[in-house]
Amino acid sequence: MKIKWINTLPTEIQEASQFLKKFYNISFEEAFKLIYLTLRVKTLSDSPIYKFLERIITGIKLDEIEKREYLITLSIYTLRSLLKEHLDLKLVKNLYLFLVKKLPKEYFKGVLPKHSIIASQDIIIDFLSEKEKAELSSFLKTKHLILTFKFEGNCEELIYILPYFVNPYLIKKNEIYEILTTFSISEFMGFYLELKHINFLKEEIDLIFEIIKNFFPDCFGEI
Repeated sequence: MKIKWINTLPTEIQEASQFLKKFYNISFEEAFKLIYLTLRVKTLSDSPIYKFLERIITGIKLDEIEKREYLITLSIYTLRSLLKEHLDLKLVKNLYLFLVKKLPKEYFKGVLPKHSIIASQDIIIDFLSEKEKAELSSFLKTKHLILTFKFEGNCEELIYILPYFVNPYLIKKNEIYEILTTFSISEFMGFYLELKHINFLKEEIDLIFEIIKNFFPDCFGEI
């Protein structure tokens, strides 16, 4: 099995879509699961966040970084699910009104609201810049920095590790399969500890672990 960390994925959202299409033949729509946003959300009251957390919503990283100031990281795929299923929430309405002005229209195809949306004045949203991401604490980096990986192997190998992936994208090339998927740093660490003992994976995953550890040393402490 081969594992590659795709650390050349552009940080600009539309450029990332074009990169995935050019180098991995992934369509615009299929890239939704692999492209992530990190947003800073400020609220004047606790209610919008409390209401949001009452729902069972998967695929979102959320941390309070200051009083009523939060980091939210989610994929375009998850954003579309929010618009389909939770548009009644103030936070989701404001996410939509902010992002619809920032992202290509194709990201919202099929999930555009059927009625007008009014913004809540007590919620302020902005993108977290790359510089700000680099200055996050190690704890927040491990949760909100999303890494993209390519796994290549035969059917038996990939079936064994498939349960550890969230929203993977599968490509078949003759008898070889490729899977593109994402992990936060902490998720990759858990994946590594679970599977580093597997013979067909050990050498490759040890190498990738060392590369990531050297790239983000503050996230690994004494490991």
